Amino acid sequence: MDDTAVLTSYGNTDLPEGTAERPLVTFALFAYNQEKYIREAVEGAFSQTYSPLEIVLSDDCSSDRTFAIMREMAQGYEGTHRLRLRQGRENRGVLGHVLTVSRTALGSILVVAAGDDVSLPSRTAKLVAAFSEDRIVSASSDYILISEQGALLPHDEWSAKWHSRNNAWVHGASAAYRTGFLTALPIPEQNVSYEDMVFSDMASLSGMVSARLTDKLIRYRHHTTNLWNHSAAPSMVAAEEIARLRWQRALEAKRYCISLADRNQSSKKPVALKKLKKEYDFLRLLCRWQDLSATQRAVLLLKGIQAGQARTALARSFGASAFFFLKQLKARVLPR
Repeated sequence: MDDTAVLTSYGNTDLPEGTAERPLVTFALFAYNQEKYIREAVEGAFSQTYSPLEIVLSDDCSSDRTFAIMREMAQGYEGTHRLRLRQGRENRGVLGHVLTVSRTALGSILVVAAGDDVSLPSRTAKLVAAFSEDRIVSASSDYILISEQGALLPHDEWSAKWHSRNNAWVHGASAAYRTGFLTALPIPEQNVSYEDMVFSDMASLSGMVSARLTDKLIRYRHHTTNLWNHSAAPSMVAAEEIARLRWQRALEAKRYCISLADRNQSSKKPVALKKLKKEYDFLRLLCRWQDLSATQRAVLLLKGIQAGQARTALARSFGASAFFFLKQLKARVLPR
């Protein structure tokens, strides 16, 4: 835990502990270098209708004005919730940030929010209601996609597909977790970015599940710094580099989970762990697919099929020259 973090309390500091029907909940807003969007995100946190609620505004050692804006808004807060302002003295990365804050959370459920998204007022109340069984360790919802400027964007709701394939899968931007599930996980020494991938995999290894709500409970911001935003790349080479960075971050998340599962023999599920290791082996090759030999590309294809990523593997199994030629041909035949 980051013992050097600065914590300041505002608002109602005398919250009740809650009941079984209405537990005390923590709504945590996680921010890092998001000064353009943080004001809207904090307003979304303040708008939550659920009670009893603790709100934590946590900055992961930003280099811009993100924390200054959070502090200004916290000092002017006059709502009924308990509000705590936190500033980390070192950047921990997304997973480390979430796990560190979970150690100080008072609520039995931790609702997470990103500093560039906007939570709707009913979000906490609807997520808390989804924790109807002990085996439900997390919950997430659908969302409204918005642009950098806040305009509505059309999108296909893909979370239903992912959740149907794996009932432990959770959409991190719209998620809530049982706090005890998070505090049981060690804070990584290395920066791990994909916290929702870690939590989904660890839930699978533990035999837990995630609830999925069809309610649209956040305004989810799509902008040029999103790693999954391939359309923002200026070229095919740049788009592939974005993909490689995404795979590298996924590899870091899988490595963390495998390491933890191997150390904690009593908690792992053999089938889930076997699947996790196949995904890890595939990602190790995929991250350096342009440098693979012909034999290694054949192995990449085989491992891609085993990991359920045959389409991704097939597109790169013929080597870089063939891959980029086919990409150019596709762009000409099927222009955007």
